[in-house]
Amino acid sequence: MLRQRALGREALVTMRFHVLVLVACVAFVGCGPPPPPLAAEDCPSAMVKGQPSQITLVSSAEGVSFEPPKTCTGSYPDAPEYYIRVHGHGTRRIDYSKRDLNECDAPGADPVACPKVHFMAIGMSVLGAMKKTLGKMNADTLGLGACVDSNAPLDQWNMSSRIHDFRHADEALRVIDAELRRWNIGDDWGLSISGIECEVEVQL
Repeated sequence: MLRQRALGREALVTMRFHVLVLVACVAFVGCGPPPPPLAAEDCPSAMVKGQPSQITLVSSAEGVSFEPPKTCTGSYPDAPEYYIRVHGHGTRRIDYSKRDLNECDAPGADPVACPKVHFMAIGMSVLGAMKKTLGKMNADTLGLGACVDSNAPLDQWNMSSRIHDFRHADEALRVIDAELRRWNIGDDWGLSISGIECEVEVQL
């Protein structure tokens, strides 16, 4: 009987402790994980400048052919990133294999003898043209695009060059289209629009 009473008191104390913890969680910030930091407070440069509505270029089958911007989560919940897929009109394909560049990786190569172009060759050409047209500070990066899983195969990486301001989007799309035509590429290439990541200070 005494043992039962002792167990009953222990259970009552435990229950009261749990209630106190619950009250404390509600009274203060909470017992869950803290909310993620916001770019507006932590890293304003991570936010894209402008809005997708600034794209005035109209996609067409004969002209610059592209898909509407795809929106995805960036490094911060208030700093989304965007990806635009641009369609080529040529006959040559983009080669995503691991190999050295060769004589076929040139814009004027015979499409019959050289049906494929290495992605690094067309990518560097697109990036160079974008920097020349938009300015070196307004276009950068060749590689993994926005809105993609980095664990995916290389040909699913949304390969693209990147801008940070929607006011440059129309011209960037025209540049990508012009380069795909110059290289006679029939595959797609991408334009990523994202902010500029802040440097992370590592504490040793």
